[in-house]
Amino acid sequence: MKRLFLIVFMAILLVWGGAAQTVRGGRPLSVRKAMPGLQNVAQLPSRQQLAKSAFSGMAVVADAFAAPIATNLTPCNSGQWETIGDTNVWRLAISSPNAFSLNLLFADFNIPEGARLFLYNADTTVVFGAYTAKDNALMLPTPPVSGDVMVVEYEEPLNADFQGFFNITQVAHDFKGAFADEPTPGKCQVGLTDEQKSEWGNERRAVCRILVGGTVLCTGTLLATADHSFEPYVLAARHCIYSEKQAQSSLFFFNYDDYDIPEKQTVAGSSLVAVKDNDDGFLDFALVRLNSAIPDYYDVYYAGWDVSGAVPRGGVCLHHPQGGTVAIAVDSDSLSLASYRNFDGNTFFNVAEWDEGATEQGSSGAPLFDANHRVVGLLSGGDSDCDYPMNDYFQMLSVCYNRYQFDSLQLAHWLNPQGLPITAIDGSAGRTTATGSKTVAAQVSIYPNPATTEIRLTAENESIVAVRLADLEGRTVMRERFGSQKNVVLNVGRLPAGVYVCNVEFASGNVAKRLIIKE
Repeated sequence: MKRLFLIVFMAILLVWGGAAQTVRGGRPLSVRKAMPGLQNVAQLPSRQQLAKSAFSGMAVVADAFAAPIATNLTPCNSGQWETIGDTNVWRLAISSPNAFSLNLLFADFNIPEGARLFLYNADTTVVFGAYTAKDNALMLPTPPVSGDVMVVEYEEPLNADFQGFFNITQVAHDFKGAFADEPTPGKCQVGLTDEQKSEWGNERRAVCRILVGGTVLCTGTLLATADHSFEPYVLAARHCIYSEKQAQSSLFFFNYDDYDIPEKQTVAGSSLVAVKDNDDGFLDFALVRLNSAIPDYYDVYYAGWDVSGAVPRGGVCLHHPQGGTVAIAVDSDSLSLASYRNFDGNTFFNVAEWDEGATEQGSSGAPLFDANHRVVGLLSGGDSDCDYPMNDYFQMLSVCYNRYQFDSLQLAHWLNPQGLPITAIDGSAGRTTATGSKTVAAQVSIYPNPATTEIRLTAENESIVAVRLADLEGRTVMRERFGSQKNVVLNVGRLPAGVYVCNVEFASGNVAKRLIIKE
């Protein structure tokens, strides 16, 4: 009876849905044409059912707000197809009762030119889309849609070049209410005053909210490079992003503050370029490169940094507490050096007590700015919350910069690729399409793909420095370095059949490509 009621209820809402909050433009065809309601619903576990299993594991993850539900939902095995005029329309309703919101993780998202995909809630008051061929990716994370029912709608022209494919491999069930309507940070979180907006207006445009793997909320910072290339590098905490899979499945929200911005400004997916795991040294940082250029109209800022190691006299932290709008925490007292957990000793700045504001869950990875508005550290953890605004630990940027030599273990190679003799730079605003001169995604090809025994990588402009193959869990299965060659051959015959991430490293950056190995 409950299932029948849900289907009838959705049928009414899908026909009579109200005005949409369209995030990226477009309107689903089913809504415009008032198509009949859906007859099939993908029923997933409820909050009560998840509480017996998934929540127990997620509860120990400090910044987690949602429980992951593994799925295998494709246009071939789920939903229903209909033809409207010259368009085939596929729709799937997903229900996870009592969820505050739902978000999806697509794998192998590959649709033709002219096709569109939308996500919306039952009454179409929230619509995300249209996703198009420009969004094709190995992994595609999506923003949360409020409510416990979501509809996925895919529209493909009858004359499309090929039939699109994607697999919804995960649905995340929001059990904390982080995306019920808007997040609700602690009572001490009040955003920036007009004076602070004037003083820290640039830096707030560098700080982003990160949705990691659909289940964890953290904070990151867009960093400037010494050569002013405007590469889209985001600094995050290692305990938030520690594998290539997490980097690829992360969604970055820019300008998420109390300004009147009519749409959520997001960039989906990134590549992990540097992280120091717990192996002969341990630091809590991760540097990722966004998979696509940040649109100019986002008007972002690239924060400056200081890696001298000097202990600052006070500091300012801009962060997203509980995943909410950007907030500020201020400490005017001198900081001290400290150790934290099992990370390298004496590599943290300790804030004994905040004079204003406090960090909370969701603030992990947030930048610590010095008096010169330069990033000197990033938040690893501590005891701080609104009731006890004390004892926070920030990983020192100076030790992340070049304490460890390999490119994949440090910031220096990426933030200062020319090796300039500097320890600090100021932030700057820039047109992010400047990354076009450095974007390497279109400069390398893999053949054959799928492969059986060997692959050939061909670079068009820059030379290949190294190649790393990783499985979808981020584990490195092969790594080879080259003496700057434009054509390299790798023997992959000993690897098990499956899907891999092929990270190709160039002097100016790296790019991740999907590689399929078959038997």
